[in-house]
Amino acid sequence: MKLLRQALVALLTNLLVLFLVLELNSSISPLGIYLTIGGILVVYPAFSLSPVAGMPVVLITGFMWGATLPLPLGVLPFALGVIYAGLFRMRNRFRSRRTFHLATVATGSNLLLLIFLGIWFFPSSGWSPYLIRFLLETLLSEAAVFLLSFWIFDLQERCVDLLGAQPTPDEMT
Repeated sequence: MKLLRQALVALLTNLLVLFLVLELNSSISPLGIYLTIGGILVVYPAFSLSPVAGMPVVLITGFMWGATLPLPLGVLPFALGVIYAGLFRMRNRFRSRRTFHLATVATGSNLLLLIFLGIWFFPSSGWSPYLIRFLLETLLSEAAVFLLSFWIFDLQERCVDLLGAQPTPDEMT
């Protein structure tokens, strides 16, 4: 039951973040800017949940987010799943679970996702204006992920504490 509560907290906070960022994207769309925040969506499940709960949370979030983008079905869940798997394998190497370190990892994960999506959408010719826009969106997305992650990770931890669903070290493997 504890595992289900942890997964629901992660899924609902991911969907809340996704909703808020999609609303922000719709308000700044006249400027031609789109923020990508995938790094936030995979760090908490990778560092705080077991793979039985973490991978479904990441995949469901990826499918929900992918439904709003002009991508083929499954590209975004695949990318988020690969990033999740890499972070899950490396989570024992990160000694600190402080919010600043998680924000830094989320920023790096988001950069990997942006590079993947940039390669996916890269045009074969006329790439100069695309490159400038890609760099601008990458810079703004990284700043948004870093600043937003402090609030999101604290919200997720607080919700898990309020529900009494803190995982034990045995449950995280």
